[in-house]
Amino acid sequence: MAILCGGLIGIERELKRKPAGFRTNILICLGSTYFMMVSILVGGSAMGKTGDPSRIAAQVVTGIGFIGAGAIIQSRGHIAGLTTAALIWVVAAVGLFIGAGYPVLAALATFLIFLTLTVLGMVERRILATCRFLDCVVVFADDGGKTRKKITRLVASYEAALRDLQFKATNGSVTLTLQYCDIHPEHKKLLSDLWMIEGIQEVRPLR
Repeated sequence: MAILCGGLIGIERELKRKPAGFRTNILICLGSTYFMMVSILVGGSAMGKTGDPSRIAAQVVTGIGFIGAGAIIQSRGHIAGLTTAALIWVVAAVGLFIGAGYPVLAALATFLIFLTLTVLGMVERRILATCRFLDCVVVFADDGGKTRKKITRLVASYEAALRDLQFKATNGSVTLTLQYCDIHPEHKKLLSDLWMIEGIQEVRPLR
């Protein structure tokens, strides 16, 4: 059950190329299930005495925070990974449900998580999203300005203007740093169109 629940959530993350993917979510859910089961066994009659079965399981809530914190990245004023960190935390809760013997609640929680990531994700992107400008590095050969002129014309052909175009020559090549909106459809198309220009060596979004 833990493998199924963690795997379902992990597939959605894997398809979106997120840090915590298929195997990671399975292991988090499975690990939380094991800790809950151990907590019940140790706190019950397995040791010949009665104890508190929540003591070991309670540490999962704290311990999983360290994994979540490692998924959060702050760079150039932008914070990424908050959704991944929150997902790790809630997948651990699903594992605790399973380990405690409540598979129906675990299945319901998995459905709600999947619904939040997919349906509400689309609502957020289409209705609530605002442009979040990220840096992108474009490297091309220094051919006397020919490629640079092509890039400038391509950028000018798009109605939605980019931010902060900066050219810098380094070791026989030119590096263009620009800022683009990660949800704007024209900006995404522009990044793919840049690859069509002869002389382009690299188009690398910085996240």
